[in-house]
Parts: sequence; C-alpha cells; structure tokens
Amino acid sequence: AADTKPPAVAASADDDVRRQLRAQREEIERLQTALKEQLRLIDDLRVRVERTEQAAAPDTVAVNNLRPLALNDVPPAAGTGLTPAALRQPSGQASPVQVEERLANVEAQVKRTTDALARQLGAIRLSGDIRFRYESIYGQLNAAPNSDNPGVLGNPLSSRQRLRLRARLAMRGRINDEFDWGLRLSTGALPDVISPNQTLTDFYSHKTFALDQAFIGYTPSAVPGLRLQAGKFETPWVHTEMSFDNDIQVEGISETYTRDFKDSTLANLTFSAWQLPFLERASAFVLGADGRVNVDQSRRAGRDLALYGAQALARFEAGKKTRLTVSAADLYYSGTQFITPVQFFGGNVQLPVTITIPATATTPAQTLTGQATIARDRLVSGNSLGIATATNNAINRDGRLASGFNLVDLIARLDLSHSNRFPVLLLFNFTTNTQTRDVVVAGAGGRDGRLPNHENNAYWAEIQVGKTDVRGDWRFGYTLMRIEKDAVLTPFNISDITQQSDSRAQRFNISYAADPRVTLMLTALVTQRPNGLAGAFGTTPPGSLNTPTTRLQFDTQFRF
Repeated sequence: AADTKPPAVAASADDDVRRQLRAQREEIERLQTALKEQLRLIDDLRVRVERTEQAAAPDTVAVNNLRPLALNDVPPAAGTGLTPAALRQPSGQASPVQVEERLANVEAQVKRTTDALARQLGAIRLSGDIRFRYESIYGQLNAAPNSDNPGVLGNPLSSRQRLRLRARLAMRGRINDEFDWGLRLSTGALPDVISPNQTLTDFYSHKTFALDQAFIGYTPSAVPGLRLQAGKFETPWVHTEMSFDNDIQVEGISETYTRDFKDSTLANLTFSAWQLPFLERASAFVLGADGRVNVDQSRRAGRDLALYGAQALARFEAGKKTRLTVSAADLYYSGTQFITPVQFFGGNVQLPVTITIPATATTPAQTLTGQATIARDRLVSGNSLGIATATNNAINRDGRLASGFNLVDLIARLDLSHSNRFPVLLLFNFTTNTQTRDVVVAGAGGRDGRLPNHENNAYWAEIQVGKTDVRGDWRFGYTLMRIEKDAVLTPFNISDITQQSDSRAQRFNISYAADPRVTLMLTALVTQRPNGLAGAFGTTPPGSLNTPTTRLQFDTQFRF
C-alpha cells in the first residue's frame, strides 16, 4: 500500500509540516462553517423578532370576547426576550438599542451553548479518505509439478483482475492542552491486518467496516516534548514497509520524546519506545508422558507474544533546502519461537478440541485435548476472510519458526527541496535480524539435521521526485528491495509483493494531483524469487519455472 500514511518514512519533517498545514486549513474551514451557521441563526432570530413586533403592535388584544387585555398584561414573547415596552414601538419598528441588546443576548446564548459542548466533547475534527483501485496481477506460478514435465516445478496461473475499495473515517479530539484522543473506522477483512482493502465480490455483500484506531494521548505540560499513547494507533516509529507494513495499526503503549534545536545544524532529536502485545494466550496446563506437569511445555503453551522496541532519530538541516534524517531502531518480537506460525500467521483457524474416553473395568476415564485446524476460507463465502499468505520465514521440522526475531533497522533519508515543484527524496533502509538460527530438518535415520541460516539481511533503496500538494503536481518514484528469508518477520511487512521474504522486487509509481485532495496514482511492482519456487532451505529441481510476477495498481484517492 504505497500511498497510505505514514509514507515510506513516516513522521518526516516535510510530512509533519504538510500534515500540520492541512490540519490548520481544515480547522479554519470548520470554524468558518460554524460562524456561518451562527450568523444564519442570528438572522433567523432577527426576522422572528421583527415579525413578533409587527403582530403585537396594537395597544389592546381581544380574545374570545373577553375583556380587552391591557398591553402591560401581555407576557414576553417566548424565546424572544420581548417586553411590553418593546411592543409599544410602532408597527414594523423596534428601538435600535433594544434590537442590539436582543442580538447580544442571542450571541451570548450561542456562545454558552458552544462552550458547554466544548467542555463535554472538546475540540473535534473529522477526516478520512476513500480510495478506489483497479488491480491486475500477471505471471503468478504455483509450486506443483509442471503439467508438461513433472520433474520440474511450476505451472502458470491465469491473470487476476479485481476492483478494490478502501474507506476510512477518522475522528480526532482534544479535551485540553494535555489530553487528546482518536478514533478511526476502516474497511478490510477482520483477520487481515496488512490490508484495509475490500475486493468488490461476494454477490454485492456488505463490506466490513470496523474499528481501526482507538487511542488516548497525554502530553504533560510539565515535560515539553513528551507524549504518552495507549490503545490502537499508527506505528510510533519511523520505518519503511520492508520491515513493517504501513496499513498495520499496532496495539499497546508508546512513549515519544522530541526536542527541536534552533540555530543549529542538528534541528531535531526524537526518542521513541513501544510495548505492543499482539497475541494474548490463555493460561496453560500441560501434562507430560509421565503424567506430571511439564513446566516447560506449559510455559510455551501459555506464552504471550509482543513487540518491544526503541528508536533514536536525528534530523540535520544544512540550510532551508537540504535535510538529512537518520534513525536507528531495534524491534524485538518476544515469544514467536513458542508457537507454530499457522496459529497466528496462516490461513487457518485453530479450534481447541476435548475428547473424553469413558472409564472401563480396567482403566479410569481419560480426557484428551488437542487442536483442530480449519481453513479460514471454509468459514465464509468468496474467500474474503483470512490472510492471503502464510509466513514465508524458515520453519523447523516441528512446525515452529527456525529463528527468533530481533531486528536492527537503520534508515537514512535525504530531502532536497531546491526545486519547489520537483523536490527530491533519497532513502536507504538496511535491516538485519540478530537472532537467525540454523534450520532443523529431518536427517538420516530420523535424526535432526541442520542447515546453516545466513538469510538475515534486507535492503531498501528509494527515490521520489516531485510532490502532490497542488493541482497539477506530479511525483515519480522508484524503489528496489531485497528481503532475505529470515530478515524480517512476515507477514507484518509489505503486503503488495508476491511474498514478503526471500524476494527481490522493484516498484515504479507515478502520481498526479487532480486537486489538492484528489490524487491519481499508477503503481507497478515486479517481484521474483531469487532462490526459486522451493525457496531458501528447499530443493528446487533444475529447470523449474521462476518467472517474475507483475502487479499493476491504478488508484483514485479522495481525502477530506
């Protein structure tokens, strides 16, 4: 999802400035709308006041032949603040002083109502976007024996054409200078965290629209620059999609401290930390073959999974037109080695099963527990539910991940804005996994065999020229990426390539701003498996097919 926020490197200085300007512009528009509504209300009330004065102009009013009512007996007109003295004015006229007083009362009441709502709800801003995508995929292969030559692998698949829709609606609020909150709803299949797209299929069925963000933030005035955040929110660190997909909304707690420097080449320092649980598991109790509690297996079966990390970022400015941003982050995935990937990555649902064997004359009753695997696509129509690609990482013979995952993520970004219309962005991202392990396979005589694992690095190089801020703007981009088998934890990273690791990919994109809030984009992704269909740690027979896969995306995005 190349055009989603944050961009290739989230929270960059230019993007921050543009977001702030956009937020200020939207706030000004909201205030203008509110002011127009208040002026309309005042005009309506003025007309009502004048009509009431005209109707009440005679000195006496006869009702049902009762005694004439003196003018002093007439109560104030409801909701107008009119008094008998005001009604004594000639027909169609009112004292200028009294009219001004009444208008002042109306304005004061409107202000009191507005202030009361602000105290209850705080300042609220609505935003969102709608993206319509036409996507086609060519050159896909399966890994089955070839139909013409069963001694090799690979059969071409038919091309795929589909229309996709993404819709997001966000609400942001601020209670006071220290507390803020946010909510966002988004389309997307519920188990698929890496894509908010909905394919137009399933006989015009309703599309899922669910909670995408929900967070509270605290920026204590006593510590300027500090921000604490809890809930479900955008990733709090700078990254590219090579390590973490932009569409994922993480869950947990984050802490960020940022400080700007004036009159210095070092313009900003930012430190971030996060604690993000992504799989909470019930307490476990596992018995060993001897009938006693197996503490190690119980611990593994009940182990929670979480992502912990920290990042340091520095921004340097050599004048107003040259900016260099460098960052170093560590992402530690805790507990992934204690669970089989299919339980939290794959396209299957794990259901607990308990079987009770009745007692017999010679044996007591026994209870057996286990898990039944059901493919997600069996649960819904149209294959619309479920993750499209299971993990691409290396798997041991027992079905568990071969490696742990502690990612050191280094990014350097250079922004050159010497041309107002065609600024240049150059970016390089290097990621290495410090916890790769040898892959355990079945060896001779049923014993374990081990394959050395050096597939722990990933590289991302990107160039972008242009921008899409003003009508008529163009932007052109190219990205080259190489992701080794266990360099990152899949499928948390980029979802648009054929497979998220053991891949080499190129991305081309062209964007045009039809309006400051309407962007047209054409993206082409060409992906190839550098180690063949069987991949690293598998044996691909010579002559097997390995054609590139091409994915074309044409997007029309509206922002509001």
